[in-house]
Amino acid sequence: MFITILAFIFVLGILILVHELGHFIVAKMVGVKVEEFSIGFPPRIFSFKKGETKYSIGALIFGGYVKMLGEETESASPRAFNQQKPGKRFAISVAGVIMNFVLAWIILSIGLSIGMTPPVTPSDEVPFSQATKGQVYIVEFLDGSSAQKAGVKLGDQIVKLTKGTDEVTPTTPEQVTDFSGRNKGSEITIKINRNNVPVEQTILLPATEAPLGIGMVNQSIVKVKWYAAPYVALLETWGIVKVIFMFLGSFFSQLFHTGTLSDQVGGPVAIYNLSGDAARAGIGVLFQFIAMLSINLGLINILPIPALDGGRALFIILEKIFGKRILKENIENIIHNIGFAVLMLLVLAVTVKDIIRLFHK
Repeated sequence: MFITILAFIFVLGILILVHELGHFIVAKMVGVKVEEFSIGFPPRIFSFKKGETKYSIGALIFGGYVKMLGEETESASPRAFNQQKPGKRFAISVAGVIMNFVLAWIILSIGLSIGMTPPVTPSDEVPFSQATKGQVYIVEFLDGSSAQKAGVKLGDQIVKLTKGTDEVTPTTPEQVTDFSGRNKGSEITIKINRNNVPVEQTILLPATEAPLGIGMVNQSIVKVKWYAAPYVALLETWGIVKVIFMFLGSFFSQLFHTGTLSDQVGGPVAIYNLSGDAARAGIGVLFQFIAMLSINLGLINILPIPALDGGRALFIILEKIFGKRILKENIENIIHNIGFAVLMLLVLAVTVKDIIRLFHK
């Protein structure tokens, strides 16, 4: 549990810091007065002031904010957010999202240059690369699976298969299939890697066509030439964006048509559990998890929904199109506050669903 708590704080801390840092840096660059830069929401557990800005850490670590002069209330100061031209306000609004994508791209660039499993592209299709280590993972159980009955779980990596002097360290699913096929009706030992923890099980293979009763996937650790890693990381980032967009479309379609939340949606509780799993699987998996979560956060924030960065950017775009604000600032702020309340209710609903799922595993 201690590892999970540390990983959760680390993951959220990086994502929030990078996102809010984007807003902060651009606001400072264009001359807007930043009154407070906070990681986490109040109550504050630590704060200090340097220059005109207060820097703080809040007890509620599920977000952060950059409080700018003239953002929530009107101000006549030339350094107020509301006094800036649309282009500057738009740049500040989307800077956090851009930083999320940049973070993911940097992590993937470094990871691919030193060796990692590509998040989207099959290992043998990654350009400028060389597969350095084949890994076989269990992704499906067939009816009556002998492996499942023995305690093997989805997501386990098959490390070694042994029957007397017959021993295999598989790098492809075919090697596992060949081994189990020639040892039908025999008792074998399977060594697996589960969240970076070695586990050994004994399995009695039936004399059937698929003795283990599992579906497998071959995913290799790939190392990309250093000069091509940023380009390949960009392709992977775009691939992740497409996958998440498809999921978001499915999520909103289900939400509005049936009023139910997809089982694939996770909130803070799910992130907490996944952070711990990723940390136990190794530093490479943890940073890959951060990269994918960062892209997810960026895409959700850029949606044209009130209270999100995309909602604020939409009002600015409409202002630019019509040549004037379409709503008074106080009305726009009320809309964003309502949007924030609705989002918090959605987060609460997802969290409750996560907790129920956790206790009904």
